Amino acid sequence: METNRSLRIALSGYGRMGREVEKVACAKGHGIVCRINDGKDWEKALPALKEAQVVIDFSEPSCAAENIGRCFDLHLPVVVGTTGWDAARDALKARCLQEGQALMEASNFSIGVYLFMATARFLAEKMNAQPQYAAGIEETHHIHKLDKPSGTAITLAKEVCGEMERYGDWKSLPITSFREGEVFGIHTLTFDSEVDTVTLRHEAKSRQSFAAGAVRAAEWLAATCAGGKQGWFGMKDMMGF
Repeated sequence: METNRSLRIALSGYGRMGREVEKVACAKGHGIVCRINDGKDWEKALPALKEAQVVIDFSEPSCAAENIGRCFDLHLPVVVGTTGWDAARDALKARCLQEGQALMEASNFSIGVYLFMATARFLAEKMNAQPQYAAGIEETHHIHKLDKPSGTAITLAKEVCGEMERYGDWKSLPITSFREGEVFGIHTLTFDSEVDTVTLRHEAKSRQSFAAGAVRAAEWLAATCAGGKQGWFGMKDMMGF
């Protein structure tokens, strides 16, 4: 087991993102107590998990809900960056609140993406009074990404629909998805009319921005729990706007 005077982190999911999170966490002086990839790893990691202060999950959509449940069983705060487990969200959120657990989730932990979302909300609010503009989203990711559309695109659509009365739920807003090469993530929001187009775009240059945001979220969640507060949190709670 690795030890560190700072935060003790367990990694659930040790693929590309898990390894990037590890690099960022260690560079900041945190310790990784265990790395988990499947159910057997969870059993083997139980002694190490007792030393953990927080879990960061970048696993697979098919096992994310089960992993969150395991964290709750151990009363471990968990930061969840995995997407594609929406069907289990309501039940897990109810359990979290009933049991006094702590979870922070985001479809994208990049600080730049969060600022992109905040700007999108502002634009959508203004566009609500401009019926000549139609909103649309385009997202591109690497060929290894399993969920489509991306969780970030769905979150973006929800943010836009929350400000524009002419759209119902997020599924009423057109989203075009592409899976190409090793693209880290490109999200483009457009407001198109017959005479012009307004475009807002975010492009990730590496996984480091996602990893750095997830580690920052783990630091925030651990401190929040240490202060006696539990609950189901998101980026707005951490960023304060």
